[in-house]
Amino acid sequence: MFAFDMHVHTCLSPCGELDMHPAAMVQAAAAAGLDGFVVCDHNAADNVAATGRAARRAGIVALPGMEITTEEEVHLVALLPDVAAAGVLHARVAAALTGPNAPAAFGRQVIVNEDAEVLGFNPSLLAGATNWPVERAVDEIHRAGGLAVAAHIDRERFGLVGQLGFVPPGLLLDAVEISAATPFGEGRRRYADPLGLEAVTGSDAHEPAALGRAVTYLHLDRADALELRRAIKTEDGRAVLGGGRPMEDLALHVLDIAQNGAEAGATRVAIRVDEDPAANRLSIAVQDNGRGMDCAAVARATDPFFTTRRTRSVGLGLALLRQAAEAAGGHVTVDSEPGVGTSVTATFELRHLDRAPLGDVETTVLVLLASHPDLDLEWTHRRGRHDYSLSAADLRAALGGAALASPQGLALVRAAVRQGEAQLAANDRQDSREGSDD
Repeated sequence: MFAFDMHVHTCLSPCGELDMHPAAMVQAAAAAGLDGFVVCDHNAADNVAATGRAARRAGIVALPGMEITTEEEVHLVALLPDVAAAGVLHARVAAALTGPNAPAAFGRQVIVNEDAEVLGFNPSLLAGATNWPVERAVDEIHRAGGLAVAAHIDRERFGLVGQLGFVPPGLLLDAVEISAATPFGEGRRRYADPLGLEAVTGSDAHEPAALGRAVTYLHLDRADALELRRAIKTEDGRAVLGGGRPMEDLALHVLDIAQNGAEAGATRVAIRVDEDPAANRLSIAVQDNGRGMDCAAVARATDPFFTTRRTRSVGLGLALLRQAAEAAGGHVTVDSEPGVGTSVTATFELRHLDRAPLGDVETTVLVLLASHPDLDLEWTHRRGRHDYSLSAADLRAALGGAALASPQGLALVRAAVRQGEAQLAANDRQDSREGSDD
């Protein structure tokens, strides 16, 4: 499993901060636990190569892209196969822009190298629109060998639907991007599913601190542009597993905790989400049979700078979960015993104004099982009087020998979670109608 921020600007973009140079971006991406990100400057690709070199030095990946503005002021993200393709599209876009930059009004458009040294300034009005209609822009992206993604499709300004009011029939998009302003699952259901396209998400970062604010989780063999293309096109067993906001969504805090358990040797993880409207209570419990912690480790478990995992130097899952619970009138308890396992329980006031959103539980389940296909996962989601449960053992039995991380396995898991969540939503509507009749 690979975690990517699919939409990041450098200091080349007129709205980008000057400290969005390649070295700072790579440092921020590594701190956020990302495997990679896509460089998506407005209407240009001058900093793509330098950012890629800086990323390689740090052991992560910066893939080439561009955010193109059409004549209707629709933003499209181009996901490109390599630096050469980015250069080709860059030249074509430059010829389609309407005039020179006005630095006093829009700021300098800084071209830098991987060491943050200024090499020059892009002279074109990158804040402006090309003279390409949206159909032409999609065609040009494809002509350069790229994939065309409707950028932040959920936003009114510069989003495809917000600008045009509809998706043009026959528009050959390859995916849609959900912005960090919209819960990923909600955006996927509203915009991607009706079009039969994959949904991705990204931070649209213009400053280093925003990098990783929204993340897409991908089932790949390695982190490169070809593998990303295969995932978006659902080819050769690659897949987009989901996405969300790691600093906000409770489902991604739970994912981090469950991943920590699996990496601590757990063969079994049980997750239960219980929404009780009558009691105004949300509880989330994660139990595993991993190596466990002693009393000293338990006492430090919610410290963001303490972790038992070896894949990064901080442990944000428990710390963020505790912060979210306490902000919503709840608390977190951690019980653990060496050689037995760990149990984490978080409670929240369900209707508290500051309660963080649950997020996309489909992402949590898919990423867990794609990353740990042999894990004995038990998942339960209850809302009021109704619930549904999934068992990895039952899913494996239904597959008749195929792996959970196979295309058939991931499709089965996805369908099972969606069916369960849809049934909970239907039960909510039915209970609401019955309550109004009373």
